[in-house]
Amino acid sequence: MDLHPLLLLFLQVALVIAVSRLGGLLFARLRQPQVLGEIVAAVLLGPSLLGWVWPAGFTALFPAHSHAYVDILAQVGVVFFLFLVGLELDPRLVRARGRGGLSTGLASMLVPIALGVAFVLIFYKPLYELHSRSYRGAALFMGLAMAAASFPMMARILTERNLQRTDVGALAIACAAVNDLSSWCLLAVVVAITGMQGLAHAALMAGLAILFISAMFLAVRPFLGRLEVIYDRRGRLSQNVMAVIFLLILASAYTAEAIGGHALFGAFLLGWVMPKGTQFVRHLSEKLEDYTVVFLLPVFFLYTGLHTDMHLIRAGGLWAFLGLIVLLAVAGKWGGATLAARGAGMPWRESVAVGALLNTRGLMALIVLSVGRETGLMPPAVYAMMVVMTLITTAMTTPVLHYVYPRRLATPLESSFPSPTPTAAGDDGRRAPGLSILIPVALPKSGGPLVQLADTLIGPDKAHSKLVAIHLRKPVDHEAYRSGLDEAAVTHEEALAPLLAQARGRSLRVEQASFVSRDVGGDIARFAADASADLVIMGFHKPVIGKTILGGTVHRVLAGCHTDVAIFVDRGFRAARRILVPYLGTAHDKLALDLAARMARSTEALVTVLHVVPPMRGGSTQSADGARHAVDRVFHAPGHDLPVTFRVVEDESPVGVVVHQAQNADLVIIGVAEEWGLESHLFGWRAQRIARDCPSSMLIVRKYEPKPAPTPEPATTAG
Repeated sequence: MDLHPLLLLFLQVALVIAVSRLGGLLFARLRQPQVLGEIVAAVLLGPSLLGWVWPAGFTALFPAHSHAYVDILAQVGVVFFLFLVGLELDPRLVRARGRGGLSTGLASMLVPIALGVAFVLIFYKPLYELHSRSYRGAALFMGLAMAAASFPMMARILTERNLQRTDVGALAIACAAVNDLSSWCLLAVVVAITGMQGLAHAALMAGLAILFISAMFLAVRPFLGRLEVIYDRRGRLSQNVMAVIFLLILASAYTAEAIGGHALFGAFLLGWVMPKGTQFVRHLSEKLEDYTVVFLLPVFFLYTGLHTDMHLIRAGGLWAFLGLIVLLAVAGKWGGATLAARGAGMPWRESVAVGALLNTRGLMALIVLSVGRETGLMPPAVYAMMVVMTLITTAMTTPVLHYVYPRRLATPLESSFPSPTPTAAGDDGRRAPGLSILIPVALPKSGGPLVQLADTLIGPDKAHSKLVAIHLRKPVDHEAYRSGLDEAAVTHEEALAPLLAQARGRSLRVEQASFVSRDVGGDIARFAADASADLVIMGFHKPVIGKTILGGTVHRVLAGCHTDVAIFVDRGFRAARRILVPYLGTAHDKLALDLAARMARSTEALVTVLHVVPPMRGGSTQSADGARHAVDRVFHAPGHDLPVTFRVVEDESPVGVVVHQAQNADLVIIGVAEEWGLESHLFGWRAQRIARDCPSSMLIVRKYEPKPAPTPEPATTAG
């Protein structure tokens, strides 16, 4: 039974959104750009995989008559995406790098264009002759596809690796901006050339193009400035302003198409002439990009997949041509950019890194290829080979960059986030007095209470102590298509502002750091080691599913951090005047005692140590004596005798006793109690239950104990 075309389109769009999201998540785990996984997943929905393994299902899901609807919706998505790309391209990115950025960007365009044109001229007869009506247009499209560089995807890679503030990142961004601007201008020219019908027609098209571009800069740009004034006065983007923006996008795309260019150039040009670096543009981007990226772009990926049949490469025996295309694309883009960057004065390693980044083609190449396919200048087999080339060159960027330019070589240009300095050591090699505390901040409001806790632990020895505040954020979805350079600084200021204000009021020395992280838990652990931190204090995460509050990032920090860790559960914490420490006898409980004693010394807090034992069982007296001895060793040490209340309670339910006693405490400090082993996700189940039900604020602590090195076997001597 055939579905109604609209129902079929709904089914196709829903399928590609779901599949592309899953593919994106998989590729993100493989440390590849998420959008690359979305593209690959959509391509596999086409004849390359689904049509091969399940022909009947493919025909039912994507009948030939439905392709026209997908194609039209895909082109609408690309128009809005190109507007966003133009919106994000700031001329200041190019001006900031001067001649070096301009020359490297142009070289990374001209060399691959030349190689692409040469390839078509040499192999036109076996690959194009039966399909393309213009060898000149086919050669130009091949060159443009080889020269394309994905500014949005490359910016995402830079942001994830914290390279956006380095020499490599700044030059690569400038070159990619030059590439994008050149690509869409050249695309319009190439489309116009292939559609010319004599000199008179060419002169008319050129005149109309000049008139169109002049009108965009002289009339539309000032009008957009007035829209920005309206936004500034109202403080928001009204529906009327959004309607005007939509009308301008459609009108610009329509005009560019009508005068013989391409609709994509019109949308890109409108984005290019928009005001840059303003809240108006930022909010406009936020309104458009989620719908464009999540809904419309996957439809374009499906368009690519439906028109990509990799079996044409196998059937035609074109593997050698595919290898040559990949080789020429890499040599032209990577090699040309590397040599140009080196000629601009950049060291070899950094030059190679810039070339590897510009070799990221991604969406830009696919869009150029789609235009070439629509105009009949790219045969199906060549189109399939070029899609494969695009995927290969995009996928190779991250691993190649990791090899040629690892994170340790990145040096920020003007970083306002200094790297942490290890705690000073004395002449005898021992650590200087004081405490070094690392505070990762996810939510801005958590910074103040965390500093308050840290201050009570540091006590009067502030001169020799320090706080290291870090803000790690995962790359958000829209950053796959935006540079995110300004947003990173704004987010840093917003995240650490409450913490820094609290620290200044308490005269605490704070070092700061902020960066994007794919593995927040792992990076916190590495940062703690680099900063020689004595303790990590961080907030807990509310679970989305279930009640395990020590899961996710918190679990990875607890399990992998080579320093002591304290997880703060804030339930209206104001001051630690009454502290409760449940004691079971583990190393984690001993750390809880140490932290409680520190707080008692600096705030004169009243500390109660609670030891719960099973009733009427042998060994309970011995257990209580051991707990009392541990408490005496901490609180009644020579030189600082601190008041402490030690209570032994016999009960079958330690959790219930602790929760009941916690009602009279301001802060409960408890060890994680590793009943199931530290490597298990269920470790600290008693602490989990107490934290879930406890009415007071809590500090759940984990003591780091390095595993002893294996004892070497004694050497044997031959008899």
